[in-house]
Amino acid sequence: MRTILIACAGVLAFGGMAGAQQLTTQSLAAVDVNGDGVVDATEFAAFTDRAFKALDVNQDGSISRAEAGSVLSDDLFNATDKNGNGAISRSEFSAQTQADFAAADKDGNGALN
Repeated sequence: MRTILIACAGVLAFGGMAGAQQLTTQSLAAVDVNGDGVVDATEFAAFTDRAFKALDVNQDGSISRAEAGSVLSDDLFNATDKNGNGAISRSEFSAQTQADFAAADKDGNGALN
């Protein structure tokens, strides 16, 4: 399953997802604002905030299935929408992106590189 982290990197860096993009140096560079080659917790928090705002087109505090469009697959949308109400709240989004970050942090050092 693709992660929200990967999907949102595509939204912010490339204006959308095409196929099954993988987390690459190029997509990490879009999140690494200070250019040190590492995405730390501060950069990641800023990235997830920008990603949520970009997806929440009508700015109602949640991401509807329509707003998610082709960026999030139905499976990913449903997995993130933990309460099943048809919308991804900021807290659901944060929980999923934090889990994605932890999964991508293979060496457990609190940073992606």
